[in-house]
Amino acid sequence: MIANMVQVAAYTRRTEVGIMRLVGASRWYTQLPFLVEAMVAATVGVVIAVVGLIVVRAWFLDSALSQFYQANLIARIDYADILYISPVLFLVGVAMAGLTAYATLRVYVRR
Repeated sequence: MIANMVQVAAYTRRTEVGIMRLVGASRWYTQLPFLVEAMVAATVGVVIAVVGLIVVRAWFLDSALSQFYQANLIARIDYADILYISPVLFLVGVAMAGLTAYATLRVYVRR
């Protein structure tokens, strides 16, 4: 999905990128807005995912897993666990989006 988003964004702005390249803009200068766009989209996705985890934990998880908690089959999932995993989600999400956007742009926007 990230690769498709970057390709569509690059395709819709191909004239502007072409003009920028004609007047001497470097590859990085023309590709950086697409990389930033993908990373911002990933950041928004991570925020939505973390909020979703908090909502699911608050409304659904405790009641659904109460029998397993009482039998000590699984450890209780706390808000601290969600906050502990959130930075990892952020780093992995943004890094994957950045790498995917970079790889897509290397193929899509040629010299």
